[in-house]
Amino acid sequence: MPIDLHEVRSRAFHGTKRRIYHLLDEMGTSGDQIWPFASQPFMRSPGPLTPGRTEEWHLGMHAVLEEAVPEDRIVWRFRNEGLDGTHGFFLSTQGKETLLEYRVDAVLSDTDGRLLWRRFEDQFERSTEALFDKLARVLKR
Repeated sequence: MPIDLHEVRSRAFHGTKRRIYHLLDEMGTSGDQIWPFASQPFMRSPGPLTPGRTEEWHLGMHAVLEEAVPEDRIVWRFRNEGLDGTHGFFLSTQGKETLLEYRVDAVLSDTDGRLLWRRFEDQFERSTEALFDKLARVLKR
């Protein structure tokens, strides 16, 4: 029986939506300043973010860009077997700060999906926190 998966991690940052979106847009490119793990690279296809064409690979996951709305959100659709859904970054204003949410909304298949998420879950936690930490440091520059 398929299992719904909904995970959200968020943090408020001292930085504009424009600046944070730009840093997220550059992840996986030669201009990437915020991906925290050089030994586990985040890669994406070259060029501007183009829904349906831009692909990404990191931590054993593969996805295709579903939606990119400047200063609002970047959403990727998983291409891994056993996982049907999206993950992405969502920006909003919270007082004088910018709230960044990272969301995973997917359905896991019985076997493949559960095994994939079990392998990925710890990396998801560590990479999200490390990414948020590095983003905070970059925004202080």
